[in-house]
Amino acid sequence: MADMAHMFKTVGKAIAAAGVWTGGKIAEGYNAIDPDVRRHIAQVPLLSYSLFVSRKEKIDPGVDDGHPPLIFVHGLGGNRGNFLLMAGYFRFMGRRRSYKIHFDPGQSMDDMATALASFVRQVKKATGQSQVEIVAHSLGGVVARLAVNEHRIAPSVKTLITLGSPHHGTYAARYANTDTTRNLRPDSDMIARLNTKPLPKHIRGISFFSSNDVFILPADSAVAEGTEAIDMTPFTHYSYLFSPTSWQRVWAALV
Repeated sequence: MADMAHMFKTVGKAIAAAGVWTGGKIAEGYNAIDPDVRRHIAQVPLLSYSLFVSRKEKIDPGVDDGHPPLIFVHGLGGNRGNFLLMAGYFRFMGRRRSYKIHFDPGQSMDDMATALASFVRQVKKATGQSQVEIVAHSLGGVVARLAVNEHRIAPSVKTLITLGSPHHGTYAARYANTDTTRNLRPDSDMIARLNTKPLPKHIRGISFFSSNDVFILPADSAVAEGTEAIDMTPFTHYSYLFSPTSWQRVWAALV
């Protein structure tokens, strides 16, 4: 019995030591990750609110609040629920007529631009307004510019605000190999096509960017030619969606 107890004690110590060693290695590996990458990873669960929103939205006339209708455009891998919190803040502040588009998975950037142009026309028809304002996150900003450039909706857009959008491509797109990410590389034909035309002068363009955004590399790629640049450092790529500071800055830019 004494030998058995000694054996269990020895095994227990070995397991404990292994646990401490493993935990130390995990901590060591985690600490070796760039702090901005760790912040992005930690914030992903905060977007879970997006999962509880329907993918489609009926475009109702809404109540005239004295502003052009506002259209929110989500980014790659997102959905219309990404803007649930920002839209709620805007309603609280008195801007009640906003609409959130949803792109289906697998749509090409050209398909998304076509869908957005159609959405803009539907919102104009429903509300009886001649112009809309657009707030777009990430890929959504590139899609919005494509829609303006190639689908004859430029006269319908008063303001375009982009939040961490890769207007000049991003080197982070090298880490994935899909049609969309290939199109988001700095040397892609799509990026060259996008930037053959600056934003029309009648559209007020505002580009939000952050030096801590690990998805937009380099950071100034998020600034479109001819737009006002707003530095949101130390925002992550996701901070634009759920940070009250973001909502306030976007609100201020639109007023």
